[in-house]
Amino acid sequence: MRSRAMSSLCRLAIPLAVMLLTACAASRTVQYEQVQMLRAETELPSEALLDVGILLFDPGVPEDAQAPDGLVFPEVRRAEARYLPVHLKKTLEASGQWGSVWVLPERSDAVDLLVWARIDESDGLEVELRVGAWDATGREWLNKAYETQVPEKAYSSYRDLSQDPYQNVFNEIANDLVAARARLDSGELRRIGEVAELRFGAELVPAAFSDYLAENDGRYQLLRLPAVDDPMVARMRAVREREYSLIDTLNEYYDGLYYELSKPYEDWRRMSRSEMLQYRDLKRSARIRQLLGLAAILGAVAYESEGGGNSAITTTAIIGGVEGLKSGFGKSAEANLRRDTLEELGTSFESEAKPLVVEVEGQTRRLTGTAEEKYREWRRLLHEIYASETGLISLNDAPGDAGQVSN
Repeated sequence: MRSRAMSSLCRLAIPLAVMLLTACAASRTVQYEQVQMLRAETELPSEALLDVGILLFDPGVPEDAQAPDGLVFPEVRRAEARYLPVHLKKTLEASGQWGSVWVLPERSDAVDLLVWARIDESDGLEVELRVGAWDATGREWLNKAYETQVPEKAYSSYRDLSQDPYQNVFNEIANDLVAARARLDSGELRRIGEVAELRFGAELVPAAFSDYLAENDGRYQLLRLPAVDDPMVARMRAVREREYSLIDTLNEYYDGLYYELSKPYEDWRRMSRSEMLQYRDLKRSARIRQLLGLAAILGAVAYESEGGGNSAITTTAIIGGVEGLKSGFGKSAEANLRRDTLEELGTSFESEAKPLVVEVEGQTRRLTGTAEEKYREWRRLLHEIYASETGLISLNDAPGDAGQVSN
């Protein structure tokens, strides 16, 4: 009888012990296969060198979020949403596959290809991004989740420092964009540039350019091209160049922020990775210790219910089970302390929006507010310039409440 009870206890405890050893060993194993970026080996035709705009990433947290949600820290995510698109820009530039590549605070019709991403997970150990890309005709190029696990060597100070610890994800995105472009012929690629230019003109002054395009459910079709010597087109192109100038200035700001954040952000990711591994190990260990403790107690109860007459065995099993539970709860408390460490790291990682000084028609303007507000105010100024040069009224001339501007 006693042997059957003890056998029941062993049947419960031994598999759980194996689970404990296996789980603790597996938790440290990070599978990693390096993804090589496709670089242009020959000079590409001009129509293939599309201009790319990468929107600031969606941080994946509510705009008004202040407190951590589990292991997600709003301050870190908002900084990542400005840092990661700059590195994606640098990756695309290094590939030699594209024309100009910019980071944009919001959607612009001045670019040929627009890339958007949301951060679904990022803790230094694992990263997952949802990425979408659409060209100026409204054609979808990408709509895909990218994820990877980061090995410890990715944070080595001896690595190529131009390679981000999340570089696999950036290389996959870059390669998929090249693959999507390869599915289009030269005529389709050229059409993208033409539509992008006319969409910019139609957004600037609809009355002058909207008749060149037809829009249906987000897809744009070119109806006809304006005359080569059309003075309206020449003025529109001049304003578009001013748009590019402002985007260049904004990207100098984003680049500065990128380099300012590089060291603290990498330190945070490296420490977060280590903390995350330990946190998971402790949580896993705590759960299994609690199960082992519960199994010991259940075995003691089973032994008693089957008529076991040795009270020492029952007492020992119960005491051992209680100690297992206490040990498990202790591990849970230690895991919570690790989570608190992550929170402390996150709350110390913040960035500020700085004023931006630009020159418009020989006058120095100081744009304040967020990058998005600066950009909206700049677009408003461009509409004013175009209206004053052409005598046409833009639908966007009315001052908005997005930003502030002063001489």
